[in-house]
Amino acid sequence: MKYLRSILVIVMVFCACSAMAESGFEGIPELIPIDDSFIEQYKTTNELIYRQKDGRVWVIPEGSVVDGRGFPRLFVDIFGSGLNADFVKSAIAYDFAAKSKHHSWKLAQIMLHEAMQAEGVPLADANLAFMLLRATGTRWSIKGYGGCARCHGPTTPLEWRPLVKDEDILDLVDWARNERLSLSEIESKVLELIIEEGPHSTVSIR
Repeated sequence: MKYLRSILVIVMVFCACSAMAESGFEGIPELIPIDDSFIEQYKTTNELIYRQKDGRVWVIPEGSVVDGRGFPRLFVDIFGSGLNADFVKSAIAYDFAAKSKHHSWKLAQIMLHEAMQAEGVPLADANLAFMLLRATGTRWSIKGYGGCARCHGPTTPLEWRPLVKDEDILDLVDWARNERLSLSEIESKVLELIIEEGPHSTVSIR
């Protein structure tokens, strides 16, 4: 019986290690500017894949267009750029998620938090990024289903951002960098400051 238990423990440890080894990024992001674009945009020259620890896979196909505009203004003000070089893979993955809308916005925010750490970003900064997105980031209906069918029809793509006071969110910057905070704690604090979750818009927020 002890031998069987030992075997089970070894198998469990091996499976856990295998899952951890499979998480992370695959591919090297190479961005080339799109010269004829009215705004600053880039095209990916390679496929980029991010595998989360829970098994969810995010695929950014070769030829995808990104511009960093999926990130809200306060995020850019603090981190300097939507496509920040310190976590460019994570930024590409999130920006593409905001444009493709294949996954929910909540899952995309959690993905960015995890992906930034996979790129070596300190947990404190990943927490701050999550707070800024949860407070001011774009929300969207998942592609193929409009979350406000009575207003806009069942397949209308929707995007919106919550209404907040900038000063309230900026007051949380130092607090959010606490590495002991959980994502649920950050979310609960932010929800206290959101004045309105909407309004909805059928126009892309950029």
